[in-house]
This record gives sequence, C-alpha cells and structure tokens, in this order.
Amino acid sequence: MINQRIHQVLVVVVALVLAVSVVTTAQNKPLVLKMGLISPADHPVTKASQYMAELVKERTNGGIDIQVFPNGVLGGEVELQAAVRSGAVHMASIGDGHAAAYSKPWNIFVMYYIWPDAETMHQIEAGEPFEPFVRDYEQNSGVTVLALNWEQGTRHLLAKKPIRTPEDLRGVKIRVDQLPLHSEGWKAMGANPTPLAFPEVYSALQQGVVDAMECPLNWIYSSGFHDHAKYLNLTAHSRYMNMVIINTKLFEGLSPEYQQILREAALEAGIYETELSRQEELDYRKKMEAEGVTFVEVDVEAFRNRVIPLFEQHMDRWGREVYDVIMGQ
Repeated sequence: MINQRIHQVLVVVVALVLAVSVVTTAQNKPLVLKMGLISPADHPVTKASQYMAELVKERTNGGIDIQVFPNGVLGGEVELQAAVRSGAVHMASIGDGHAAAYSKPWNIFVMYYIWPDAETMHQIEAGEPFEPFVRDYEQNSGVTVLALNWEQGTRHLLAKKPIRTPEDLRGVKIRVDQLPLHSEGWKAMGANPTPLAFPEVYSALQQGVVDAMECPLNWIYSSGFHDHAKYLNLTAHSRYMNMVIINTKLFEGLSPEYQQILREAALEAGIYETELSRQEELDYRKKMEAEGVTFVEVDVEAFRNRVIPLFEQHMDRWGREVYDVIMGQ
C-alpha cells in the first residue's frame, strides 16, 4: 500500500517536472510556423502576411514566429492547400476557389458575376452567412480558416476596342483559361472564347490570335498586355478573396490565447491587405492611362444578366443552399 502511494506521488512529481520543462522550452524557443504564398515579394498578399507575422510575434511576446515564403517557393496554391492539410506547411494564403477541392459549395466561386460589388462580397463571404460553408470545408479538409477577408483584384476585360454592352462582344475572340464554365460565361456574354495558356497571351494579342483577355490590372500591367490592346473595359466580372489557412491539428494544439491572437491578426492583416489591393488598382490605372490605355465604363448589369441563367443550369455543382445565400444578398 505504501509502495503504491509512493508510486502515485512519483508519477505526479514527474508529470509536474515535465509540464514545467515543456513550458520552459516553449518560452525559450518560439513556435516557428512556415507560411506559403504564390504572390511576389511586393504583392499586397505578401506585405499583409508579413504584417500578420509582426502582429503575432508582438502579441505572443515572441512565442510564435511566422516565417513567410512568397513566390511559390513552397508550391502553387493547389500544392499549398495539400501541404497545409498534411502539415508539411503550417499556413498559407490561397484563393477561395481552391476550397472546392474539399467542399462542394465552394465550386460556385468559379462563376462570373456572383458579387455585385466588393462590399457585398465581404458582407456575405467573410461574414456570418457563409460560416456553415466554412465549417464544411474545415471538417472535410483538416484545415482551419483563420480569415476570409483578404480581397483580391477585380478582373476586367482588356480588348482592342471599347466594349460597353454584350452586343459589342459579338465576334470578339477572347483568351480564356482551361475552365469550361469560363468559356460558357463568355459565350453567354456574346464573345468567342479561345482557350490559351497564360504564357501565350502576349504573343496572341500581338499577332491577332485573340482580340481580348481578362485579368486584374496588376497582371495586365506587369505582363505588358496593354501594349497590344488599348481599351480596359470595366466589366468587373470576377471578384474573389484569399483565405488564410492553418493545419487544424496544429491549431487545436495551441492555447486558446494563441488561437485568438492568430485569428485576430489574420483578420487585421486582411483589412490591411484589402486597403493595399484597392490602392494598387488605382495606381495601376494611373500608370496604364499614362501609357495610352482608355478605361471604358460598361453596362455591367447587361453582362451579368447574360451569365445568371448559367447558375441554374449547373446548380448540381455547388447546391441550392449556397446559391440562395449568395444570390439572396
């Protein structure tokens, strides 16, 4: 009986020693988290990720050290999501559409004209209405979403002529990616979609293989596409968010205090990133106008009305529930 009590006491003592040892180790050695990005060093996403790292380091008194890896050095967005899921990479900031790999409702983000404006996108997607779909993604993926408010650039139509209505798109050959729904969208709007790999776009515009392409302003300018197409038609057909994700097992192993710090810092960094992204669009517009590009206001509702019927035709891809949440706006 005495030996049993002595054994119990020793177990408690050893447990206390180990607990103190773990705390001491955690205090002396910060938890280092690798965060992967595809964005270049000067991109708003990279700057906001570095800002988030600073906030977390300060608020944890050095307890968590987020190391940011831009330029896709840890992989593209598909690879980053898989790596965060497995734990090979701890964190990442990726486009919201990639969540569709693990959650059916997120397929809706492939479609054009799901958001009438950026404010609605924030209100719905980064707000309470979208939380059930975030939970579904998290449960299926093994990934936790820290923030979903990192606004990315609006995609517009660059063409060799002004496009104000769908009728102006008749016969226009527009470069599209390999997603069939994007081709369907541009067909519905009146264009002639031509699938091409992104590296081929510059020469295709130069040689007349295509008459138009679509992208955010930063990609258009940095790639020099405006050298051969001088009308930036403000179609605003696509807006999207980046989401900050972290491995769920890792996140759940942190203290509630650290979890809250990470969530709050990711959200604050999202506000900062959105401000940078919007300012960047204004800056690129000034640069492009200075280089002879004409910005054209278009009848956005006319284009949107051409695309909306496609949502019903492909409802099985994402489901009625998420459609009603977004379109109920």
